[in-house]
Amino acid sequence: MSSLHLSIIEAEDESRERLAKISEERGWRAERCDSTASFVAAERESAPDLLLLSVPDGFGTGDANDGVPALRDWRERNAQTQIVLLLPPNHPAGDRLALILGARHILHAPYRAEDLSQILAMAAQGIGKRTRRSAVEKRTRERGGFEEIIGVSDRMLEVLALARKVAESDTTSIMITGECGTGKGALARAMHLASPRREGPFIDVNCAAIPRNLLESEFFGYEPGAFTDARTEKMGLFECANNGTIFLDEVGEIDYALQAKLLKFLDSRVIRRLSGTRFLPVDVRVVSATNRDLRQSVAERRFREDLYYRLNVVEINIPPLRERRADIRPIAAEYARRFAARMSKGAVKLTEETFETLERYRWPGNIRELINAIERAVLLNATGTIEPSDFPFSRDASETPLPIRKEADRIVIDMPPCGISLEAAERALVEAAMARARGNVTRAAGLLRVGRGTLRYKLKKFGIDPFSAKENLRNGSFEPSDAIDELISK
Repeated sequence: MSSLHLSIIEAEDESRERLAKISEERGWRAERCDSTASFVAAERESAPDLLLLSVPDGFGTGDANDGVPALRDWRERNAQTQIVLLLPPNHPAGDRLALILGARHILHAPYRAEDLSQILAMAAQGIGKRTRRSAVEKRTRERGGFEEIIGVSDRMLEVLALARKVAESDTTSIMITGECGTGKGALARAMHLASPRREGPFIDVNCAAIPRNLLESEFFGYEPGAFTDARTEKMGLFECANNGTIFLDEVGEIDYALQAKLLKFLDSRVIRRLSGTRFLPVDVRVVSATNRDLRQSVAERRFREDLYYRLNVVEINIPPLRERRADIRPIAAEYARRFAARMSKGAVKLTEETFETLERYRWPGNIRELINAIERAVLLNATGTIEPSDFPFSRDASETPLPIRKEADRIVIDMPPCGISLEAAERALVEAAMARARGNVTRAAGLLRVGRGTLRYKLKKFGIDPFSAKENLRNGSFEPSDAIDELISK
């Protein structure tokens, strides 16, 4: 028996059988109902995946006995069921019915079998994706959302406590900030799984990975003819996330013009597809993330201030790994175990010297870099014991804090017995200049007496984010920071 289940509400016997035949020929199991009342009253193990509602004249025009209130109540209890309205020509309440019932598709009579077949194919594809996603989320839920996040440092425990509390609300918009690789996506998923929306979808959208000219159609979907090659309708990502959570990663990359439409959606919770005429209600929680300083973007008028405050009802900042070194050891040990099991390597042990080496390193790529380094070490290891030499950065002195000190009116850089990395000193000065210039590349280049293009090359080389440079310096990435800052001004 097919797992694809639809119900047909159609008063006319001949039309009802025609709809059932088309559906069954395309792999659906069809349930036949002659009225809304019989459909709502029917006992079934589970709600249908799709409902074909043939709307007669007078349905939804205000009659208290027209069946709309009962069907709307049923719909609220079975939000995952997709509804297709089959309307007679020029039905006066078609758009209003679609809005009330949350219908995603409308076909006007006389409709063709090909049109209905196309909708059935799209629905089947969506159900397949939803089923696979539900299986993944079920396995994640069984392991636990927050339990998957490894953190024992005081700062990380504070972050997790706040995230757990915020997760209890299912509507509050959340902004997660932090450098690249700190685990913003993992925290967003954990909050979804701990929220009342846990049974709904979790849609992860990397706004920086989608071309700007396509982002609107990806967000809100489109109707046939919206642009060249738009031959079929497409649900947007916000529709796909209905009754769940949508995670907008790198939200600062959204085009300024599209930001106004996103703000309008956040206020109304209603979307309209490109070239569409219907307004579709969407119940979704928005969690966004950025590694930029959006306040700076607002000041530079690259990000809307009203949208910033709408998204940033609660802000959760994940500190970089170098500021919570107590988490390095348990993360390394856990992922060494996981990779060893995945690669059938047997037990793998990290020596105490290895742990100390990992704790000294600055981890500019944060947790993502640490996990990748552990995976590489486990893959190449043949002894079962991971040594410091298994990591390419173990011989680099850049993980040791720069030996800079202040004596009276002089800045002294000591040369330790083991030497010092010239690259580390250069990085320190670049980061300090960016901090002094508050992320302004032109001003920082002037402080360092280099061209703007040269500084941009250095920023890319060292992986320095201009907007986080000041925060990194203030939090003690280099010591003493005031000595480095003064060295620039000499």
